[in-house]
Amino acid sequence: MIQILVKEGWILNPNKKIVDSVIKRCEKNGGLCPCFHDTEDYEGKDLHCPCTDYRLKDICECKLYVKEKNG
Repeated sequence: MIQILVKEGWILNPNKKIVDSVIKRCEKNGGLCPCFHDTEDYEGKDLHCPCTDYRLKDICECKLYVKEKNG
C-alpha cells in the first residue's frame, strides 16, 4: 500500500478511476511510481510513490496528485 502524501497547494486527484488505477499500478510495481519508465535516468532518486519529483520538484506525471485550484 502506498502512502498518500498531499502537500500544500496539491490535492489527491478527484477522479477516483485515476487514483485507483495509479494505486494498482504502484502496487504491481512494488511501490514504484508509475511516472518512471527508464530507471537509469533516475539513479539515486527515490522512485517510490510519492516520488522525489512530487516531493521536491512539484511534478506529478501520473496525475495521482493535481494542483489545487484557487478560487
